[in-house]
Amino acid sequence: MKRMLLSLSALLLASPVLAVQEGQEGADALTQYVAKLGEGASADKLREFHTLLASVPHDAGTPGDTLVVDTLAELFEGFGLEVNKQELEVYIGRPVLGEVWVVEPELVKLATRERALDEDEDSQNPDARSGWNGYAGSGDVTAGVVYANYGRLEDFETLKELGVSCEGKIVIARYGGNFRGYKAKYAEAAGAAGLIIYTDPADSGFAKGEMYPQGGWANETSIQRGSLKTQDYSGDPQTPGTPAFPGATRKDPSEVEGLPSIPVQPIGWAAADEILSRMTGDEAPEGWAGAMEHPYRLTGGDELKVRLKVEQVRELTQTWNVIGTLRGSVRPDELVIIGCHHDAWGFGAGDPTCGLIAVVEAARVFGELAKQGWRPERSILFAGWGAEEHGIIGSTEFVENARDVLTARCVAYINLDGASMGPNFNASASPSLWTVIHEAAGETPNCREPERSVLEAWLERSEDKKRPGHARIGELGGGSDHVGFLCHACVPSVSLSCGGSPGTAYHSMYDTLAWYRKVVGDDYEPALMMTRMASAVAARLSDTGAALDPANYGGEIVRKVDSFGERIAGEGVFDASRLVEIEEAHTRLREAARRFGALATDLRDLRGEPGMGERELSRINAMMRAFDMRWCAGDGGHDDRPWFRSLYAAPDATSGYASWTLPGLQHAMHTRDADRYIREADRLTGMLLEHARALDEVIGMVDR
Repeated sequence: MKRMLLSLSALLLASPVLAVQEGQEGADALTQYVAKLGEGASADKLREFHTLLASVPHDAGTPGDTLVVDTLAELFEGFGLEVNKQELEVYIGRPVLGEVWVVEPELVKLATRERALDEDEDSQNPDARSGWNGYAGSGDVTAGVVYANYGRLEDFETLKELGVSCEGKIVIARYGGNFRGYKAKYAEAAGAAGLIIYTDPADSGFAKGEMYPQGGWANETSIQRGSLKTQDYSGDPQTPGTPAFPGATRKDPSEVEGLPSIPVQPIGWAAADEILSRMTGDEAPEGWAGAMEHPYRLTGGDELKVRLKVEQVRELTQTWNVIGTLRGSVRPDELVIIGCHHDAWGFGAGDPTCGLIAVVEAARVFGELAKQGWRPERSILFAGWGAEEHGIIGSTEFVENARDVLTARCVAYINLDGASMGPNFNASASPSLWTVIHEAAGETPNCREPERSVLEAWLERSEDKKRPGHARIGELGGGSDHVGFLCHACVPSVSLSCGGSPGTAYHSMYDTLAWYRKVVGDDYEPALMMTRMASAVAARLSDTGAALDPANYGGEIVRKVDSFGERIAGEGVFDASRLVEIEEAHTRLREAARRFGALATDLRDLRGEPGMGERELSRINAMMRAFDMRWCAGDGGHDDRPWFRSLYAAPDATSGYASWTLPGLQHAMHTRDADRYIREADRLTGMLLEHARALDEVIGMVDR
């Protein structure tokens, strides 16, 4: 297949193509378009794509990864899309050895690979790697043991308060509570010589339900793999802020920070029990016990010794982003992007491929309709991102290569990472996308209940108590490919997902087609619902008559400020002498948010006025879109994390997954810096008032 390595800028400057669906225009055309997209989606095709893309282990940089990349490119080309295989050279780890023994009081070698199952042929595949954590340090350590619960910052603080030293010890911690990389970061900071991470059955195992292969939960040998990268930027560790293309200027490995130097190894709970059951120290505090029968203790005592041996190689590795473009008919330089990463820690039937197949099926249906003359007005890009599992790398490199173009011209990014894991729909999104998500949910049949819409089922399950009549939409934090778009390029973003199946095989060797079809289902109804939802959202956003709805920011900011005020007063975050100043700053910010929200609502409502001309409508839509761009702080970003440029959203600084809405205020609370908190509140107030004035001017011009 001919490779197309056009830059995004070159793509966007190319000439437009066919008109929208011939003889159709306006809302009726959009309604018909969305309906045709939904009708064209096929559960059988989703099953076919799943078999095609999840039948081999495809860790980033392996032969399986290359096979998946080539398959994606061929599929997109067959759908009539313009295909770009964007080559990347990324700095990631490769496992050589990972072993754990109990050496005293007796010698026991612990399993670091799941047991093969007769019921799941893929679990017997010799090409599937044993359990490992990306970017773990290499080392051979024999030492006593300390149990650190989930390995969160507060857990290590508790150990310190209790007088338990981790110095020179091997820490054992369970998965959950934070990103695994922070477990390693905090263990190393506490002086630990090594770290073992395991899955406790309380969090995924017999305490949750039947274990695989009888049920869907983690069995005693299930091992969660995953990256340990905890840098103050996403993407390739050696090229912050610039794309990791072949020939890129890179940091020397010795200059790269945020990667652990201690050995780290994941294991299953049966292997962990060989260690935990032999510990003889003081019992752990309340809330630290998992589901195993013996007491959970803080230290192993004098007799227990464990050996941890890990060897990894960190090296430049080749992978690709695969991007299929359907050129828009009216404004091809404006973009909607739908993406999911293609790399996995094994077969990846759930994470990521059950989301990737929804991207592929949406691309097929959009492509088929384009051949019939139904073409979006804005361009739609369908993307399979490389090396996400190692630190959100491929999508970040794409964003860094075209950041300013994306900020100016990308209407929205739709993320579908592992998105089809059950019947219950959910979403986390920028507030400006809430309206279009609700509209799409209202016109999409619910999974396995075609007589009901997604919105009806969603409202019944998760109505937003603060916004009656609206389903609850979550906040975007870290952990997936939306981060570069939202937090670096300030592109409004949404993560669509569905879950609720009885079990998880997350990052284990059991994340196979057999597991997925047994636990999530062989009917592919969740994936079909997800394809239809993603297509409906993308189609609405690709329509040049459609607008984002930033009015939602007004009320959300007021709610956030109220919650911050309660937290500051209740937790004593700042000195009491500063509370009057802080409340005055809160009052200014609330008033600005309310004013902005009211004007944005007025401008939105003007769109529906009879006799609204195309020129006026275009001006309104441009103004509505412009607000999300204003969240960009410029190249300075945040004082402590300059790569994160959005003033509205960032991952938190202590767990890696949670969302920090209004991160400048959140970070000031975290560091207990009242002066910084007030400065940041006034900065946001000024931004909101400035945009409110601009909205007022546009409303005045349109009214005339």
